Amino acid sequence: MSKPLVYLDQNIIGQVANKELNLKPFDEFTFVYSKEHFSEIKRSPEPQKYLDALHKIDAKLLELEMGADWKITGRATLREDGTPTEFYSGYLEAISEVELSDDIFDPFLAWINGGGDEDSLSSLPDTIAEQLFEIRREFSPNDSQLSEKADAMAPGFKGMVNELIDKGNDINKTRSSLGNNKGNIGNISGSNVIEQIWTVVKHNYNGMSCDEFFGFNPIDKQGYDNWPIYLGIVGCCSVMDILGFQAEKKCRKIDKIPNVRSDSGHIGMGAFCSLVISLDKRLVKRANAIYQYKGLTSSARVL
Repeated sequence: MSKPLVYLDQNIIGQVANKELNLKPFDEFTFVYSKEHFSEIKRSPEPQKYLDALHKIDAKLLELEMGADWKITGRATLREDGTPTEFYSGYLEAISEVELSDDIFDPFLAWINGGGDEDSLSSLPDTIAEQLFEIRREFSPNDSQLSEKADAMAPGFKGMVNELIDKGNDINKTRSSLGNNKGNIGNISGSNVIEQIWTVVKHNYNGMSCDEFFGFNPIDKQGYDNWPIYLGIVGCCSVMDILGFQAEKKCRKIDKIPNVRSDSGHIGMGAFCSLVISLDKRLVKRANAIYQYKGLTSSARVL
């Protein structure tokens, strides 16, 4: 019988790396980490010390399983055939081959959460067009149909961005329009948190289900027959940011969006584990609300 998996948030790994927490491997369960940790480690000036910390506690890499079509299968695989340093090197090599930056939409995400700036948002369509041009030039230089499709999308995207700028980004107005008039959603606690939130906002969304609203069953499934739970959790965290449930001000700052993205990624990967441990009380509350709503056996605790 396999041992229970305990997922450690990056802030726990940081305490081990800085010798603020003396953590050792346990026979009863397995400590795990994910490539989301690598994303955070990459942003550090001293990546090796975090990799050494993972090695010290004998943590294993838990990664999303990909199908032959490079779509997420909805399962995760435990990798025990390499060290954190080896896997991190492979991660760096893999992302170096991808031209489209994972932070390209950060100005948009910051704006809809009530922050960011107009200049960064207004330049977003051109930034995306430039990156798509580079990808087309490298992989499909003679694909005129691909070029035409990309060019046809540009005006619509620019129009959407201009509309966002015209409406402004007053997050309080946005939340009020969703039903969160006096910050009542941020104060929700207890059991069935997501159902409680849905009770507050659902009158604005006739014909939409709770799963659809929170991103667990999107209308556009992007080729998936069943939307993977990991993607559903990431989407749900974005909705929670906008609604103001356990949201932090960092989701309004462009340079902090990668941290926000990592938080949702950690909660998503924690869905494949027995326990998530973190120093972040907001992350733990979100994780438990999501896991309970989806009927998962996972849970989260604050160290």
